[in-house]
Amino acid sequence: MKRKWLAKLLMITMIVLLAACSSGNSGNQANPESKPAVTENKEGTKEDPKGEEKSDPAVAPVNEKIDLKGRTIRIGQWWGMENYLSEEEKELQRKAEEKFNVKIEYVTVPFNEIQSRIITTSVAGQPFADIIMIPLEWSIPKMVSEGYIRNIDDLVDLNDPNWNKIMLSYGKYNGKQYSFTYNDNNGNGFYYNKTLIQKNGLEDPYELQEKGEWTWDKFLEISKAVTKDGVYGVTPYDTPLSLTLPFIYSNNGFVTKDDKITYDAPESMEAIQFVSDLYNVHKVVGGNFAEGTALFYPGYRWAAYDFNGGMADDWGYVFFPKGPKASEFVVPTTVNMWHLMSDVESPKEVMAVWMELYERDQEKGFDQVIRGEEANFRNQEGLNSLRKMLGNGTVMQFYAYEGFSNYFSEAIDNIMNGKGTPASELARIKPLTQAAIDVTVKK
Repeated sequence: MKRKWLAKLLMITMIVLLAACSSGNSGNQANPESKPAVTENKEGTKEDPKGEEKSDPAVAPVNEKIDLKGRTIRIGQWWGMENYLSEEEKELQRKAEEKFNVKIEYVTVPFNEIQSRIITTSVAGQPFADIIMIPLEWSIPKMVSEGYIRNIDDLVDLNDPNWNKIMLSYGKYNGKQYSFTYNDNNGNGFYYNKTLIQKNGLEDPYELQEKGEWTWDKFLEISKAVTKDGVYGVTPYDTPLSLTLPFIYSNNGFVTKDDKITYDAPESMEAIQFVSDLYNVHKVVGGNFAEGTALFYPGYRWAAYDFNGGMADDWGYVFFPKGPKASEFVVPTTVNMWHLMSDVESPKEVMAVWMELYERDQEKGFDQVIRGEEANFRNQEGLNSLRKMLGNGTVMQFYAYEGFSNYFSEAIDNIMNGKGTPASELARIKPLTQAAIDVTVKK
């Protein structure tokens, strides 16, 4: 890796020396199709009175047509992405390959092997892909601080309105943009059993949502009303943490924020106590959503595929209810983003290609997501909720800290099982979770 960078440095030095002896004409050809790039200095100099930009072998000149001469750009992911491209995406890829004289190759690596593959192949100076999708918590801060991922600030115009806000809010580290994506397509809310709602003569959560009345109080009222005869109000999708997190974030709380512990802030503590009461006081937690014995189930949008095919009862989809400290609905989420490997050759050209592979217009991209989910959702109401969720995610950043989620999940388990109070359990794990943050950010 060091030899590679040294070679680049020597090449750049030679070009600068040659440019100093030239007339200052860069020889770039005009190309009205090329996108404007961010440049830091356009003022003229003694050697270059017109302020014309010199050619750099690592980046594409502003006005020069990009020709990658048949190069293959490798895109790393874990789900066999080429098999799931929409017809629109296939057409965009075909056009990009033709425009840039490039081939796109999807490199599929099992999810649990991607981190080790990034590290081992990068150390060897041969990253297995040029652009890799990984969960944000893997990249920031760990892989960024260890030098495996390159920032894109000098490669693209970050003022482009097609960049989405979740990327610009959460994909930065130390002021630099490392993570990027074309749209935030994560919906995360409550699936609910419409058949149970109707049988019990209860208000439909979707109607409450649309009236602005979908709150914790309404959620509790409805959950208590259906909890009888082997049916429960709500069930987590796995551990108690999966039910606790939505209530923390829907009350304007956080588990961590800006590398600081916030799970013991008033908003978060209120939420943890509320969920503890669901388990230990109201006893509305239990059952199985797919079997019709639980009214609510917290889940991402892709869970709809399973419920649509394997659930007899009718169901709907809504935001998590607003807590007392919240002014709007919140979509707590983890997020996967794209990352440019640090040793990628011609990074600006690679980013130019990537930017034309997918629909970057936010509204058009969200419409594509909805079209893709139409076959999975039972009704238009659920799709309406999902459409409103898109682009409004709040990333749960605590997963980035090594070991943090294990300690936090253990404390939540103890609280919900009546083995400790929120105050005692969170105080117990605070030194452990603080150490997890410190180790990860290397304080």
